[in-house]
Amino acid sequence: MSAKGNIAASLLLFVLFVAYGLGAMTIPMFPGQELEPFKPRTMPVLLALTGVALCIIRIVQLLRAPQAEWQPGVDGFRWRQAGLLCVAMLTYGFAINPLGFVLATIFFLAAGFFVLGERRVPMLLGLSTAFSLIFYLLMTRALGLYLAPGPWWGA
Repeated sequence: MSAKGNIAASLLLFVLFVAYGLGAMTIPMFPGQELEPFKPRTMPVLLALTGVALCIIRIVQLLRAPQAEWQPGVDGFRWRQAGLLCVAMLTYGFAINPLGFVLATIFFLAAGFFVLGERRVPMLLGLSTAFSLIFYLLMTRALGLYLAPGPWWGA
């Protein structure tokens, strides 16, 4: 992609992040949530602000870089790994309802680690289980959010 294409793509992402942020500001809240430090629109707004900031940084980098430095840089890209991770994400999205958050997250993380090169089964299952259980307990116990544990988890 040429320099103009990179700048156009960054500007398009900038516009999308601004639109996402404006849409996030319309997320309804229950009465009394206005004064809470963490509300339903907190993370979407932070995500939008982060995206806008990164787009601005990238546009400035592209404008300040010498012309010879603008190369596509996709020669060494690992398309197979990226495709397998996308398949794993799609499978995770479909598996989260029937399996529940904990099991689906364990399988997703194990598949992701495997695609990225980890081959030790105890490491795959240990890390995946530990991360998903810690995240589940943090979300449900510490923050009081409901995550469906699935039919296998004491339903």
